[in-house]
Parts: sequence; structure tokens; C-alpha cells
Amino acid sequence: MQASDLQQKIDNLTACSPLKAWSVIVTILGDLCQGRSDRIAGRDLNALTARMGLTPATLRVALHRLKRDGWTESERRGRDAAYRLSSMGWKETQTVRDRIYGAGPAQDAQLHLLIAPPHLTSAEITTALPGDAMMVAPRTAVLAGALPVLPDGMWISRIDAAGPPQWLCDIIAPPELRNDYACLAAAASGLLSSPAPADIADATALRLLTLHHWRRLRLRHGDLPDILLGDTWEGATARRVVMRVLERFARPALNELSA
Repeated sequence: MQASDLQQKIDNLTACSPLKAWSVIVTILGDLCQGRSDRIAGRDLNALTARMGLTPATLRVALHRLKRDGWTESERRGRDAAYRLSSMGWKETQTVRDRIYGAGPAQDAQLHLLIAPPHLTSAEITTALPGDAMMVAPRTAVLAGALPVLPDGMWISRIDAAGPPQWLCDIIAPPELRNDYACLAAAASGLLSSPAPADIADATALRLLTLHHWRRLRLRHGDLPDILLGDTWEGATARRVVMRVLERFARPALNELSA
């Protein structure tokens, strides 16, 4: 892959959304450091983020912020440093790992309509509902997956995912979310239509940029859009393309990246 072609593909990916350096670093550490004790050398981290258009100064500020907030740890290695996720950072990334790398929700996942009784306040309703539930009207939510323990008086009804009205689709998956997924699918598809870079850092940067945008979007919601909207909505299309990119641009071992 020529340098100009590589830069164009990077530009197409970065155009999907502005990069937040601290979030990019979490993506990199979460993907490349597969073991709890794995660390990535600072020079390798800089080489990857530089290809994404992030400056060394931006990287330093982001690393300082992540360490201050308890997300990362570092150790000196001569004149360099090495970085990994902290215990808290590792736990947080492992919690959402299936959501990021998984094949999607089970085909037989259930949907329920929940209506809260009038004696519950809005704050009590929000507290009682699991994170994947989505409010679609005052005191009314849709939940995908297993039912949690809910307050007394909560009305629960199983619903069919077939043929949801457009107004409900627009609440569950707003147009801007669909557009972001469509942008990612288009940019990621471009990575599959030409030879992969011979340089391992170039190939890894493309992998990580794709994964970062996917992670950023996928963490906005649970399984509800996938269950309700099926295999044809933009998020499902993006998942298929992204998983092909991750397969083609395989995760390198940390020693391969350093070499």
C-alpha cells in the first residue's frame, strides 16, 4: 500500500468523528494488551498514535489524564516508559468486551415493555431500570434481554420485535447514530478493497482506528437496536464490516510491534 493510499484510508476513518486521545489510548491498551501484565512501550504507542494524527504532546497530556483518573499505570524502561490498564481500567474494558468483539445478541433475545406505576418518581424509575433499558415515553421503557428484579407495581409485557413503528425506531436508533454507523461501514469497507500495508505499525493503526470508532459507537447503547431493528440497520452492517477488518488486520503480539 502506497503512503498516499494509507493516508487516505486513515483520513476516511478519522473523518467519522474527531479523535479523543485518551479514548484512543484506552482502545489501544484494551486491544493489544491481552494479558493483565502486558504493557505497551511508549515508543510503540507514539508510533501508532502518530499515524492517527495525534501529536506527542497530545499523547503526553492524555496519558497524564488517564493515570490521574486511575485508568492506566506506567513503569520506566530505561529512557522509555511502558503502559498498561490499571485494575480499574482492566475491569471496565473486560466488562464490555463481549459488546465490542461479540457477534451480536442472541436471535431469541426477548423484548419487554415496562410501564412504571405513578407512585415512582423519575429518579426512582431511572435507578430501578438496568442500563440497557431505554425510555421511549414518560414512565415507559423498552428492555432487551433478561428481566432484572423490578419495583412492585411495574407493568411488564413481552413485545414482538417484528415491524416496529418508525417513531420507535428513531428513538431506539436516532438518525445521527445511524449516520455515524454508515460512515464507519463505508470507511472500513475501503480497507477490504485493497492490499494490506506491509508495515506492521501501519496495519495495526488501521485496525485500531476502525476498532476505536466501532467501540465509541457500540458503547452508546446495548442490544436493543440490534434486536428491534434486525440485520439490516446501519449498526448491524457496520458490525459485519468491522469484524472482517479485525480478522484481516490481525492483532499483533506486542513483541512483533516493537520489532
